[in-house]
Amino acid sequence: MAQSKKKWVAFKSNATVPGDVMGEDNDQKMQVGEPVQLPESYANHVVQDGFAAFCDAPKKTAPKKSGGGQSAEEKAAAEAAQKLAAAQQAVSDADLHLKSVAGTADEGEAREALAAAEAELDALQSAS
Repeated sequence: MAQSKKKWVAFKSNATVPGDVMGEDNDQKMQVGEPVQLPESYANHVVQDGFAAFCDAPKKTAPKKSGGGQSAEEKAAAEAAQKLAAAQQAVSDADLHLKSVAGTADEGEAREALAAAEAELDALQSAS
């Protein structure tokens, strides 16, 4: 399965991607919010089904000359920012889904999903 075009996505929950999709022998376990580059068709599939959201490629940072890396506080702040961004994307995705199913039998379920995503975002915002 040789596909040249790829997209970056971040999964909304821990997920397993089949090895053949990744071009590897073994399935790959993905962590919440961690950017991963997938073949375009599979990336579109997991985003459309609500398992992931499109994201930017991870930024490459130059290694620090002193101290040898991020402090625990810096790591916690970066992780909190990443969770907040993922929650904001989840609200945006849920809102778009609700708009797409408005007036159908799926509207109630979409409203519940939006409310849950908004509650999670509110909890993260009040914690920071």
